[in-house]
Amino acid sequence: MDAGKARELALALPGAVEKPHHELTSFRMPGAKGRIFATMTHDGAELRVFIRDEAARDAWIARGAGVVEPLFWGGRRRGVKLLLAKARPTWVGELLAQSWRENGGVSE
Repeated sequence: MDAGKARELALALPGAVEKPHHELTSFRMPGAKGRIFATMTHDGAELRVFIRDEAARDAWIARGAGVVEPLFWGGRRRGVKLLLAKARPTWVGELLAQSWRENGGVSE
């Protein structure tokens, strides 16, 4: 999986937009205050996906050992990090869609 394909999957979600966020690129919900549902490092090595459901986070980390790791943001566990070079495209798509839904996304 590469950064271009991850970007394509994130932006394929209805209304998703890409904006800079400090040293990262962010994928956000539509609107002026678009909530971030994922970020990616500029080198494309990591995709950071915000998952609110704690059980789902734990399941992804267990399922994807060595590929999916805990994401700490603001001192708390907020989601998962994917090492894109090792990630399965289906996993990336599923995680992005879950985060998008958890942040208020509704399929058209």
